[in-house]
Amino acid sequence: MDKKVRDKPKQFSGTIKRLIRYMSNYAWLFLLVLILASLSAILNAQLPRIMGNITTLIFNGLQTGLQDETGRYLLDFQGIGQTIGVLAGVYALAAVFRYFQQFITARVSQRTVYNLRKDLKEKMGRLPISYFDTHSTGDILSRAINDMDQVANSLGQSLTQLTTSVVQFIAIIVTMLTLSGPLAIIVILMIPLNFLLIGFVAPKAQKQFAERQKNIGELNDYVEEVYTGHSVVKIYNQEEYEKEQFDQLSDDVNTSSWRAEFYAGMMNPLVGFAKDMAYVAVAIVGGFGVLNGSIQIGIVQSFLQYVNQFSQPFRSLANLANTIQITVAATERVFEILDEEEMQEEKGKDFKENTDYEVEFEHVQFGYKEDELLMKDFNLQVRAGEMIAIVGPTGAGKTTLINLLERFYDIDGGVIRYRGEDIRNIDREDLRDDFAMVLQDTWLFEGTIWDNLKYGAGDVSDEQILEAAKAANVHDFVASLPEGYQTVLTELGSNISQGQRQLITIARAFLRNPEVLILDEATSSVDTRTEMLIQRAMNKLLEGRTSFVVAHRLSTIRDADKIVVMVDGDSMEQGNHEELLAEDGIYADLYHAQFA
Repeated sequence: MDKKVRDKPKQFSGTIKRLIRYMSNYAWLFLLVLILASLSAILNAQLPRIMGNITTLIFNGLQTGLQDETGRYLLDFQGIGQTIGVLAGVYALAAVFRYFQQFITARVSQRTVYNLRKDLKEKMGRLPISYFDTHSTGDILSRAINDMDQVANSLGQSLTQLTTSVVQFIAIIVTMLTLSGPLAIIVILMIPLNFLLIGFVAPKAQKQFAERQKNIGELNDYVEEVYTGHSVVKIYNQEEYEKEQFDQLSDDVNTSSWRAEFYAGMMNPLVGFAKDMAYVAVAIVGGFGVLNGSIQIGIVQSFLQYVNQFSQPFRSLANLANTIQITVAATERVFEILDEEEMQEEKGKDFKENTDYEVEFEHVQFGYKEDELLMKDFNLQVRAGEMIAIVGPTGAGKTTLINLLERFYDIDGGVIRYRGEDIRNIDREDLRDDFAMVLQDTWLFEGTIWDNLKYGAGDVSDEQILEAAKAANVHDFVASLPEGYQTVLTELGSNISQGQRQLITIARAFLRNPEVLILDEATSSVDTRTEMLIQRAMNKLLEGRTSFVVAHRLSTIRDADKIVVMVDGDSMEQGNHEELLAEDGIYADLYHAQFA
């Protein structure tokens, strides 16, 4: 499988800034988090100092006892006890601040992700059909679910670690400088070494995390595709081949994952190495300071703790860099959808009351690719109430014609008019309110048959639903089910037959009472008896309604007012059944081939 590997992230800083803008609505909460983090960090920075004071009190008492040669240790138990009490209070207060900080951070992160999910859902509704035609379902699902979950799970952790680490870092530096300048400088020298090590590893980790997310999307796409068509895989004995494909994609995920974790795993040991070097230096310099009396032993003990504390922000930032790589890679993939070009909406114009033609294609040009026109000069006039049959070989442009009529795509040249108005000037929702469509691939959601029937029908009565169900021959088979109309359909309606699913979608379309009815291969996937039921229903329900029928079975469109024969995107023949047979052209060849 050919894959375009992303060598580096596209917009690291831009993605971070954009994510911050999503959090801007909660700026006051974020400010409160910073205040709580500052208070917690300041208190934590005092802990080594307080423990150092305890050490100094004990050491001085021991030293005084030795110097007096009394054999007794003159310890200041009152001072030690008071200092321990202060230490316990600082621990408790810091813990309270930390709790509220994490609670508020979780609130900010979850509300941010909620808004991001909402924007993504709304964006999906504004994307043109061309986006879904050119992007795999698995990749879209991976971005909408896996990547979004990744952002949700890691954003709160990232915010907590970032605010705590930065404030703690500053608080420790200030506290160390007030205790001992020379020892503080030794510890501060850890900074450039840590940044150098992290700066070397982090970009490599980010590249691999971005690659991992992409590979997961491809694997999801493959799994969705193969599991949907599992019966075809078995029929053609392709289990071994599909296993090899799955293994290859799994290997890609595994490779990018272990590389990402390898680079990410290097950060903690590198930070630990810098910490150990500082630890040794503080012990040596501090030890000499204690011997010559320039530094109290409690201060040295405090600095040994500060070395460990000072490395914690870097360890947290190293882990945070890990988390940020994942978060940015996932967020960037979500933002890519949000940045896709949307359908252009025009101000809706009113339909004209009286026109010669209800639908008119005039010199229409269209191509799915800019430099390749499928339709070069398509013309068709449809009067109100006419049934138009669209026939032709595979790839002739039959479905394309319907896509253009519904404004799933906009034309490149010419004009399509509906009731006298250029459809590009009609709001898409207003246009589609007048249309009902039955697709070749039936789509039913998980729910009752009743709910599926009234989907998109608006405010309709129970009587209207039953009337449509009876007219489409749905009522008889539903009545035979134990739960009737309350029968819950499984995913895609797999617990009823293909023909029954087709009938439900037809009844659902009829229930909308549209001005224009579109049947796209509506009977191509049903048995002969079901086709007869559909045909009888059509003869009654199409009365007085403009309709377009795309079909391979020419038996279903003999009564059409006009048959349009399409070849390579253009209309080659137009007329009714008898007229086209008399012409002895393409339609006649297709007809005789089916009924010879």
